[in-house]
Amino acid sequence: MTLRRLAGALLVALAGALASAHAPAAEPGGPTFSGFATLGAVTTDRKDVWFTRYGVNYPGDSDPDFSPDSLLGLQASLPLGAASDVTLQTLVREDGSERYDPRLTLAFFRHALAPGLTLRVGRLRVPFFMLSDSLYVNYANPWVRPPVEVYGLNPFNDLDGVDLLYHLRLGGLDLELHPYYGSGDVPFPEGRARLRETWGLNAVLSYGSLSLHLGHGDGRFTMQRGDAQFRQFVGILQAAGAGSVIAELSGTRGTTSFDSVGAQWDDGRWQLVAEYVQRRANRYVVSAHGWYLSAGRRFGALTPYLVLARQQTDRPMARLPDNVPQAIVPVWQAFLTSRNNAQRSITAGLRWDFARNAALKGELARARPDGDAWGSYFPRSDPLTTRVGSRTMHTLSVSLDLTF
Repeated sequence: MTLRRLAGALLVALAGALASAHAPAAEPGGPTFSGFATLGAVTTDRKDVWFTRYGVNYPGDSDPDFSPDSLLGLQASLPLGAASDVTLQTLVREDGSERYDPRLTLAFFRHALAPGLTLRVGRLRVPFFMLSDSLYVNYANPWVRPPVEVYGLNPFNDLDGVDLLYHLRLGGLDLELHPYYGSGDVPFPEGRARLRETWGLNAVLSYGSLSLHLGHGDGRFTMQRGDAQFRQFVGILQAAGAGSVIAELSGTRGTTSFDSVGAQWDDGRWQLVAEYVQRRANRYVVSAHGWYLSAGRRFGALTPYLVLARQQTDRPMARLPDNVPQAIVPVWQAFLTSRNNAQRSITAGLRWDFARNAALKGELARARPDGDAWGSYFPRSDPLTTRVGSRTMHTLSVSLDLTF
């Protein structure tokens, strides 16, 4: 799907959103339909790099770039009696393979087992983050996009499997427990990442304007790289007698775990959001942690906000054997740098809710990738000669977010 066709679909979505306020209500017990859309544009002041959301979109070749944030989603739910229903959701956005093929992001059967206890089976949203449920519905989030320093640590947004939702009210407290199990995958150029036998437990505690989130997940991890750059790199390692380390860079025997803790406060005027996550892996990707703090203040339809964010590396994906020729060390370091997203940033933004179900957002981010990292940027020319780390980047992002 071309960008022009995507923009046309978003304009149709806007018309539907504006008309929805006058649309008749759905028949009781019948199917319900809804949708969401974002038209977003990104540009940077450094014209030798592109901004990218690793694992989400392919680094763009236009300026401004519409691929990191633009999307269109449609959802339908069909009741199957008093206690069951089926939900389907399809999404159109650029993926890590530079394609706009529609993707089924939700497809589950839900059944109420008892009051407060629900079983779901099928393709589900995996709750790795505090805001996983609204990850695609950008209108529900205060920013143009969730902070990449945190939400870039796990590109898996849905799993094929089963989960339980248990809700309990204790006085003024609301508690939700969410165990899950399943598998998922993410495509990227000439490769694919997979999660298998993944299980986890989330807990959300709400009291008035405050909500707290805790989550943990574990799974088997596959990373199969097949691009020309990686194949060339493998040849260099083998020629230098370091072929044993290749199994740490690509393969099917990885394990990973993910922990998250977050808090939100929203009293109608102030909106405070904070989240900390940590990813551990025994190979294929770096182990890292990230956090952000966000504060916004509503003035009628306008909400200015400020975000501080940081991602740091805890452990590299692999280490070279001690006896390899020193000549390949710079090539090795360049490869590790290209797979490291560590950076710090400060973002100032403004949200304008100009209609009941439409918002216009703009934000300016000042980011600085670590010296041995690319952060959320990708070189436009030769990756071996373009320096990304330790440079200050200014990124301007604008988005139109809709629900209908």
